[in-house]
Formats: sequence, structure tokens, C-alpha cells
Amino acid sequence: MDWSKFGSKQINSSHWGKVHGPFMMEDLVCQNQNMMISKGIFKNSNPLKYATPLLFLQMSVIIITSRLIFRFLQPFKQGMISAQVLAGIVLGPSFLGHNVTYMNMFLPAGGKITIQTLSNVGFIIHLFILGLKIDASIIKKASSKAILIGTASYAFPFSLGHLTVFFINTTVGLHRDVFHCASTVIFLCSMTSFPVTTTVLAELNILNSELGRLATNCSMVCEACSWFVALAFNLYTRERTIKGVWGIVMIGGLIGVIVGVFRPLIIYLTERKSKSMNKKDIVPFFPVLLILAIASTSAEAMGVHAAFGAFWLGVSLPDGPPLGTELAMKLELVASNMLLPCFIAISGLQTNFFEITESHENHVIGDALCLAFLMCCQGIIEVYAIVVWKDAQVVDTECFNLVIVTLLLVTGISRYLVVYLYDPSKRYKCRSKRTILNTRERNLQLRLLLCMYNVENVPSMVNLLEATYPTRFNPISFFTLHLVELKGRSHAVLTPHHQMNKLDPNTAQSTYIVSAFQRFEQKYQGTLMAQHFTAAAPFPSINNDVCTLALDKKATLIVIPFHKQYAIDGTVGQVNGPIRNINLNVLEAAPCSVPIFIDRGECKGRRSVLMTSTWKNVAVLFIGGRDDAEALALCMRMTEKPELNVTVIHFRHKSSLQHENYSEMAEYNLINDFKSHAAAKKGKVHYIEEIVKDGVETTQAISSLGDAYDMVFVGRNHDLESSVLYGLTDWSECPELGVIGDMLTAPEFHFSVLVVHQQQGGALAMDDSYKLPVEDQKSGDTKIQERFSVEEGFTTTIDLDRS
Repeated sequence: MDWSKFGSKQINSSHWGKVHGPFMMEDLVCQNQNMMISKGIFKNSNPLKYATPLLFLQMSVIIITSRLIFRFLQPFKQGMISAQVLAGIVLGPSFLGHNVTYMNMFLPAGGKITIQTLSNVGFIIHLFILGLKIDASIIKKASSKAILIGTASYAFPFSLGHLTVFFINTTVGLHRDVFHCASTVIFLCSMTSFPVTTTVLAELNILNSELGRLATNCSMVCEACSWFVALAFNLYTRERTIKGVWGIVMIGGLIGVIVGVFRPLIIYLTERKSKSMNKKDIVPFFPVLLILAIASTSAEAMGVHAAFGAFWLGVSLPDGPPLGTELAMKLELVASNMLLPCFIAISGLQTNFFEITESHENHVIGDALCLAFLMCCQGIIEVYAIVVWKDAQVVDTECFNLVIVTLLLVTGISRYLVVYLYDPSKRYKCRSKRTILNTRERNLQLRLLLCMYNVENVPSMVNLLEATYPTRFNPISFFTLHLVELKGRSHAVLTPHHQMNKLDPNTAQSTYIVSAFQRFEQKYQGTLMAQHFTAAAPFPSINNDVCTLALDKKATLIVIPFHKQYAIDGTVGQVNGPIRNINLNVLEAAPCSVPIFIDRGECKGRRSVLMTSTWKNVAVLFIGGRDDAEALALCMRMTEKPELNVTVIHFRHKSSLQHENYSEMAEYNLINDFKSHAAAKKGKVHYIEEIVKDGVETTQAISSLGDAYDMVFVGRNHDLESSVLYGLTDWSECPELGVIGDMLTAPEFHFSVLVVHQQQGGALAMDDSYKLPVEDQKSGDTKIQERFSVEEGFTTTIDLDRS
């Protein structure tokens, strides 16, 4: 070996040069000792000649460049992985790296090996996290439709692609490299990876939509097919000797050790540490990393990539909290956010468009298309496969370039078309009118969907149910939905409470919520029916679960908590921005009316369902409009409750005293009905007219309410041209509450507020489902209406995706 021909000076951290390898000329890199940390520029030491500062510079430039490109691609609905690959292409030999001086400074041979090694460690950990988020039982739950689509989505492109290549090769004749490259591209393009699909669905906020659930199941089936074909192909192409058979047996043995030894050991260590620390969310972090290293090293020793062992170790462990959530939270920051971008960018750094040789120069329908595009999306798994194949000299530079370009084009176009074609809200945009006003006018059953994030939301929700006064002759149905942010698993979940995994910590909190409502059910036994659900999904798209469940159960109201929580002194204690976005999304597309619950129960000292103190006085602030009419219609039902005092405060301008000015006849009739109730039930039902001339007097009247009421109802939208609101519409902190609702969030008010928004769409047809009998029953008859008790079907599970 001629060391004089090596291409670096002594001051560099490494030397490199060309040597003869077993198959071709290869680069040999020799690292210098004591060249890790620079002495500093003040001692005339160039930091870029040392390994550590060069590594930090490479990571910083890659991450910053990929973020800038991602910001530019965001309007085109592209993902971060496309930005990271493009960052590598921009920084690599295809663009900036075409300059030799820049390439030798930014990515010398020694620096390339260092960042490749570190990024591979990040990729191995990331693949472990992806496996950790997978629930392997999904493939057992997949319907026949998902199995058929998943199998066909792999079999058809794989078979047709190879048949086409073989046909062209037989009839025309292809260059050997072209034939090999085409076969490689067909194999990669036929794959649909479950982690990649769920990542794309989560980024597009459709993971828990009807299409998202179907795509999740199909991708799991498709990936299982690709693993089976890869194993069979590997067995066929290996040396047909006893060594090849032993290789397959040892890989199967590794998976057996992972499932039979490593999995029980990690679960045992987790339970042991949780008991010793007396906490449920404690995991043995460093022992898990040690076992991960052993599994990865064992896979490498058996001739497969280290990521193979890491991925299957993750799959074998239970997803979700505590193990899946805690490990993902601790590992994702470094592995997925710092090291993984470098791994993906290296695929772009290895892409060189200048190395091209001359040898290569010779509605139902809409959803189906969206599903096809989703199954075409490629990501980290495909990048990993092609990088490994290039390192193993399975593919050359030209084929590698083709695959990277194909990945960028197919994934980029597919994501954009899915966003353009698929609207997840179309499933729950119903054509029927489901409002409180419609329920009252047409003698329909009241059906409520109560959404909660924690047990603190329960007491006031129970008070709301009790105020609606369920009776045997006018029963209600209610459905509780515990909303949980998706952590530690890849797929969204919407399931009845009794079907939840008992080992999941979210089950414990859901159980507390369900138990509280079951006590309420026992108190009003025979007058109401209930069903309890839990939804675990990314918060940006969890509104899909809320609206889908409301549509499936034909709810009249969706009650959602306000995003601010109030302390005992009335001040704002906590503000949750994601919950506000959920409320906005639900308001926009809900299939029924939606009240937002501003809960100040803690200010009144009523945080436990065991307390007997309930609402005694409620009020309705009526200005006019459909939303105010909806709020008044709900309170009309509450006037039947003997222990509850109901007051309507009607704000009117002086000019309206001469003539009645109502936007709709239903609003006029509702006011007259309430006046009749007030005349018939004096001392319990009150109607008050507040004569005001502008918004200032309206504000003064509302401020004078003080602590006279436990709960206040108000509509969200009003006639903004009304003189009653003059001067109040110029500024609003929370537009989702409307003018008056936003005013009532101020700390000086200590009562809870329900801001009601009536379902949009005046031309919708009326829905007469769950109509109650008109004829009166005999006094003392305890029998529930037969239609109510039998046709509800509470014992069956909800069919959400019908996949």
C-alpha cells in the first residue's frame, strides 16, 4: 500500500485513500489519535480539522437546512422526511458538494464515517420506538376488507412489475444493471410500511378518520406480506448449503429469544421498579437500553442489520403507557429529533446526479384513490432499505439515485393529492337537523355526548345531567367520551370502556370517570341509559372521534370543556391550547349542536360527585338569535325540575318595545312559552326584561349578576348589528365563545357558563329518530318506553370504520 498517495495532511483527524477490496476499489480511512477536540482558533487551531466540532457542525447544518426546506414545503403538504432527503441532496455532491473544497471541509471521509455511525445508532433507536408503538394484535382485528386490500396492494404491483420487466427483458433485452435496478425499485415500491403509513396519517391529521383506520389495518397486512416475501427470497438466494439454513434458523431463534426472554424480563423489571418507587409510570430505562444493545448486536452477528433486532424487540413490548409512552418520550428527543435527520440526510448526501453512466441511456372512488395514494407513501423504512443495499453493494449509484428520486416524487405527489381529495369530516356532515329546539318541538329523546379530559370535568357534567331532569316519561341517553392524547402507540383507538386493556394506565382514569357516572345512573335508575367510550388519538385530529361518535349515536348535543381551567379564587389556573383547537374543529363540523362548558365548579367548592350540593339557580342571558333560542330550549326542560330555579334575562333595546323583533317564529313562540311557564310557576321560574341602550349598559347589567346563580346559559352568536351589543364587538379574546360568552370568562364572575352553538344548516331535514310516545302513561307506571330500552343496543360495540 502506498501511504504517500493518501489524500489528507497530518493536521487532519483522519487519512484516507483508495485500496483494493474483495470486490472493488474501496476507501480506507485511518483516524488520528488526539484529534477529537480543537484547542481553539486563538491558538491557530482549525476546529473543522477535529472530529467533535466537525460532527456538531454537520448535525447543525443538516437540521437547520432540513427545517428551512420543510418550512418552504409546508404549503405543499409535504412531510419532514422529504425535507431531510432534499437537505442531504442540497448539501451533497449533487449541488453544494460538487465543489471539492466545500466537500473536503464539510464532509471529509473521516467525518462522514463518524456521523454515519452516530446517525445509525439514532436510526436503530428510532426503529425500536416505531416497533414499540405497534400493536401487533391489529392484524388479528383486521377485517376481511383490510386483509384483501393489504394483500392485493403488495401482490399486484410486485407481480405485475416483475412480469413486465421479465417480458421486456425476454423480448427486447435489458442491460444487466438495468434489469437488476428495475427489480430493486419494484420491490421497494411494492412495500407499504405500517410505521410510515401511520406517520403520514398523523401528519395529515387523519389517523383516526374512517380512511385512516382502514389504511392502518391495510398497511399492517401489507407489511406482513413484504416480510414473508423477503424471508422467502432470502432463503432462496442464500447459498444452498447447511450454512444458509442455519442462518434462517438463527434469525428465527433470535425472534424467539426476544419474545420469550427479553419481553418477559423487561415487563418484570418494569413492574418491580414501579412497585419499589410506588409509581406506575416508572420504567427501567438503562436495563432496556442494555437489552436493546444485546438484541441489535445479536442481529448484526447473524448477518442482518442491527435495526432488525431493535425493531422486533419494540414490537414484542406492550404499546402505550407506561412502558411504551415513557420510553418513547425519553428516546425520541435525541434519537428521532437529532440523530434521525442526519441518517435520512445521508441518503441525500450519497445521491450524486452527476454519476450517470451512458449504459443507462439506451366519492367512493375518491376514497379509493386516497387509500391508494396513502399506500404509495414511502418513508424511513424504504430509505433504510436502500441505504443498507447501497452499503452492501447490492445497488449501484445510478439505481440509488433513481430510488431516492422515486421516493420523493411518489410520496410528495401522493401526500398532496390525499390532502386535496380527502375530507375526513364528510362522514359526519349529516343531512339531518339535530338540535335541542327540534327535540322539544317534535317530542324527541334528548341524547347528550359528554366529552372529558380528566376526572375534574366530571362533577359539573353530572350537575348538567341532573339539571336536565330525566324522568320515566321523558328519559335521556348520554354517552361519555374520555379524550386521551395518543402517546406511545402508532394507531388511534376509539373503544367502549369495557373493552379497554386493563394494563393501560388510561383505563384507570377512565374507570374513575365511568364509576362517577354509574353512581348517577343508580340515583336515576329507570330514567336514563348510558354508554362510556375512550378515544386515544393525536389532539389535532381527535375531533374526528368526537363527531363520528356523535353521528353514530345521533346525539343532540356535544358538550365540550373550555380550554381554560379556573382556580378556587376565580383566576385562570391553566390554559391548554390544543384543547382550544379541538373545540374550534368540533364547532366547525359537528353533526349537532355544541355547547362549550366553562367550568367554575371549583370556585363553588363542588369538585366531588359525592357532594350533594347541586345547582339551585340557573339563568339564561337572551339577546336574540338561533343560538340563544337553543340555550333557552335547553333551559325550558330544566323548568320541570322542582328544586331548580330558572330565570331568563331578556336584553332589549328601547326601540324594540314598540314592536316585537324576532328573527324566527320559533324564537317568538319559545319566549311566549317561557312567559307562560313563569306565570304558572311563580317563585320558581322568572322572566326579566332588561332595557338597555348600548353595550355599556348590557355589560353593567351582566356584571350585576354577582353570585346569584350557579350556572348561566348563553348563545354563542347574536345579531352583531344589534344596539344591545353596540361597542362590544370590536375585540374578543375567544371568538369561539361569541361576544357575551367571551365576556363571561373574566375572573370577576364565579358561576359556570354554558355557551351554546346551534347546528349549522337551516335547510337540513328534520331527524325524528327516537321519537317519544305522545300518549300519557298511567301514574306510577315504572316501565321504561320499549323503544328506548330495546332499540338502543348499548351492549353492542360501535362500528366506526366498517372496515
